[in-house]
Amino acid sequence: MIGVLIVTHGRFGEALLESAGMLVSDLDQVRTVSFLPGQGVEDLEAAVGDALRELGESEGILALVDIPGGTPARVLGGVALQRADLELVSGVNLAMLVEVLFARLSATLPELVGMAVRGGWDGIRDLGAAVRHEATVGGDAPGN
Repeated sequence: MIGVLIVTHGRFGEALLESAGMLVSDLDQVRTVSFLPGQGVEDLEAAVGDALRELGESEGILALVDIPGGTPARVLGGVALQRADLELVSGVNLAMLVEVLFARLSATLPELVGMAVRGGWDGIRDLGAAVRHEATVGGDAPGN
């Protein structure tokens, strides 16, 4: 099974995982690391190292971070340069995480990267415009 590591500013990753748990029952080999106010880069590096050791038996690791260029992304970028079994995707959201958690049992790591990106994008929609459009032409509201 591919391991998933979610590293975010604040407790965003923890909340995402808790929410994903409402939809996906198998959360084995998933870890979160929170970069909290007052922590330094060294603290984050140590916490990431601990989480990676916990995921050691994984068939590769997909690391999901919140924003490109942020401290979590920079720390994991350094790790990705040293580990061929780790891939890194930014912009983590609930749609992305759920897609990854469902697919990681059967997908390869490179396939999972593509699914994460597509899942993240697919979860972003102008639902207000779509609902108004559906109301004028009839049919079910989007997202059902």
